[in-house]
Amino acid sequence: MLSVRSLHKKFSRDIKYNLFYGMKDLVADAFGQAPNYMQLRKKEFWALRNINFDLSEGEILGIVGANGSGKTTLMRLVSRIYHLEVGQIYGKSDHKITAVFALGIGMRPLFTGRENLYIKGSMYGMTKEEIDAKMTFIEEFSELADQLDRPLGNYSSGMRARLAFAIALATEPDIFIIDEALAVGDSVFKTKCFDYLKEYVKRPGKAVLFVSNHIRKVLKVATRVLVMKKGQIIYDSTDVKAALNHYILHCLDHLDEDQQQFKLKRVQEYDM
Repeated sequence: MLSVRSLHKKFSRDIKYNLFYGMKDLVADAFGQAPNYMQLRKKEFWALRNINFDLSEGEILGIVGANGSGKTTLMRLVSRIYHLEVGQIYGKSDHKITAVFALGIGMRPLFTGRENLYIKGSMYGMTKEEIDAKMTFIEEFSELADQLDRPLGNYSSGMRARLAFAIALATEPDIFIIDEALAVGDSVFKTKCFDYLKEYVKRPGKAVLFVSNHIRKVLKVATRVLVMKKGQIIYDSTDVKAALNHYILHCLDHLDEDQQQFKLKRVQEYDM
């Protein structure tokens, strides 16, 4: 479904330097001088270094790592939000990718849930006709059919999450990217989403990238796990428990040994 090869990404810690480097690179490009992207300049740092992995049909690939490990940067490159400078991301040109980074982005509290449904759907590239065709699915999955004509500002955070996630699912992507999007919402709805994802990837030509540091969620849904640390993939396994053990013992540097062992014990005792 997707192949990522030799992917690198760097940022500047200072916005003034970032603007200066951007202007400098544009001028250099105008004169046919390609900048050396692999060389760090003052205030720059590597967000990703030499990332390589494949995503196969039918997989729910969990990606875990401590804050700042590069998970979200990687997902934004895969979903084409960030510009790709070094490396390659291979996949069929007609593959549809839906990425969910923040469920509430673009939604307007003064508009009704139904009006927001059309706004959010259009942000995902859906036409009005496509949204209308999926209306029954969205109403049933979100369980908000009798609430859609109320202002969104009157919704609870869980209700908003239900509506936004149902719209994302309605796009029926080939690759579905979820970056901590299920941090809100009630437990029953989360379980419904996880069950749906596991059935979804059984369809031909479907796969999911699932970013979360919530161990039990990853254990519940992932079929394979990548562990990231400081912009690099340090572990890749279809043994989900082993991958999460590796994450706890090698990435949670801020925890003392007793806390690491406690978390590790909970992972090992968890019954899938």
